[in-house]
Order: sequence, then structure tokens, then C-alpha cells
Amino acid sequence: MNKLVLSTLSVAAMGMVFFSGGTAYAADKEGNTVVEYSVEGDYILVVPEKVNLSSDNATEMSVKTINRNLEPGKEVEVTLSSGLSADGEIELQRVGAISDVITSSFKSNNSTVTMANPVIGSFSGYAMEETEVSKIQIGNPQGDKKAGAYQTTLTFTAAFK
Repeated sequence: MNKLVLSTLSVAAMGMVFFSGGTAYAADKEGNTVVEYSVEGDYILVVPEKVNLSSDNATEMSVKTINRNLEPGKEVEVTLSSGLSADGEIELQRVGAISDVITSSFKSNNSTVTMANPVIGSFSGYAMEETEVSKIQIGNPQGDKKAGAYQTTLTFTAAFK
């Protein structure tokens, strides 16, 4: 039993000797050590997959974020990167007859979205709950409304400002 205790103490002493002594070096002259931890900024952009327009009134849809966690001073801008046919207007083509077109107005937060500046909203900061970035209003369709379905695809893009 004594040999076992002495062997354990010897190993412990060797470990202490191994770690003690020597010279310590630090990044600055005061011997300070900087400890860091980084978390990448992240967010989920929530855009409806499909919107059915009303024939009588404007239709509203929301672009939202969830699990938003951005660094201080960082801002993400959301744009309508494709889908506008003119300032504040989208065209919907008749399925099976693409030459038949109707139009609808397109606004974000009650402002016309232009081709030169298609920004629909921006966000920053920290918010885990679902948070609206933009309320989009799509006007009731205008034009020669022939029987059938009409559609277009809107593409939204998010990028750091």
C-alpha cells in the first residue's frame, strides 16, 4: 500500500514539476491575456411561398425575420431583386397564353417600390421572435381579365448593407 501511495505521489510530483518552472510569455508587457468568443450573425428571412390576389381590394403580405442575431452596427437590406415590370408595378401572365398580361401595383410600407431602388425594408439587431420587416401591398389586378390563372414570380434578396 505504501508503494502505491508513493508511486501516485511521485507521478503527481512529476506532473507538477513538468508544468512548473520555465518562462511565461504574454501578448503585452503587463502579462494580460485576451479571451475571446465569437458568434456568427444569423437570421431567417420568412417570405410567403404563394399569395392569392383579391379581385376587389389590395392584398397584403409580410416579409419577416425570425431568429435574428446580428452584430452591433450591422444591417441587412431586403430588396425585390426580380419581378417589377415598371416602378411600383408587377405583371402577371396568363398561364398558357403568356401574351395575355394583367398588372398590379406594388408597394412596401405604403411607398412605391421603384426599379432604381427596389428596397422593401431593412433590419438589424437581435430578435428571436417573428418580426415584420415589410408589409407589402399588391393592388387588385388591372387589365383585360380573360378566364384562366395569372401568375408571376417575385424574388426577394437579403444582403448586408
